[in-house]
Amino acid sequence: MVSWSEGSTSSWDDDSVTSQLPRTIPCYEWSGIAHEPSSRRMHLEPCLRQVAFQSTDTGRRFLPCAKEKAEEKCCYLEWIDPEWSVVMQFCICQLWSMHDKENEDRIRDNLKLGEEKFKIVGEKRRMEEELRFFKLDFAKMVADKQEAISELGSARLAISDLKEELEKKKLAHHSSTNLHQVLRAKAEKERDQLVLERDQKKEEKKLENIISDMMKQNHGYKDKVKKLKEICDEF
Repeated sequence: MVSWSEGSTSSWDDDSVTSQLPRTIPCYEWSGIAHEPSSRRMHLEPCLRQVAFQSTDTGRRFLPCAKEKAEEKCCYLEWIDPEWSVVMQFCICQLWSMHDKENEDRIRDNLKLGEEKFKIVGEKRRMEEELRFFKLDFAKMVADKQEAISELGSARLAISDLKEELEKKKLAHHSSTNLHQVLRAKAEKERDQLVLERDQKKEEKKLENIISDMMKQNHGYKDKVKKLKEICDEF
């Protein structure tokens, strides 16, 4: 572990103050507030112990301002570790390139997976929408079927009523026909009876005339007999 003063360089001495601090990584051995005296001659406020995790400065310890509020925090930065060698920086660059490539591949795979998931979600939504329309159509078909069944039932009832009415009309017509036939038969019977009575009266009149004629003839015979009797009495 490098001591506080060992190899330390101040951003105030080498004019390397920057407003953009490097990204950091948690480190158990180098963390918390730095209370030890240092080469800081212009920054008298407490600093944080942090380890850089960015580009060729990865792994280098440094001290930034410990103020939490952005308006109070200054851009002080004091590197504790010196810059890495050229070979080390090249290796770190290669590691970051591999890391970036892996991230890019992961992002590309995630995008591809997201696109496939989006397609699947879109297909699922489309199927759900089609299923919803199918359910609506099916419900409409069921409602139409129920309405058709209801109308068919009403039509059957109407037909049944018409058949009943026709049967009643047929019965009424049949009854009327039978009554007409009965009345006609009765009239014919009465007519025949009148004709018979008329004929009987004619026969009776004829008989009366015959009897009258016979009685007249009988009176004539009686007169003749009487005259004959008178003639016989004269002798």
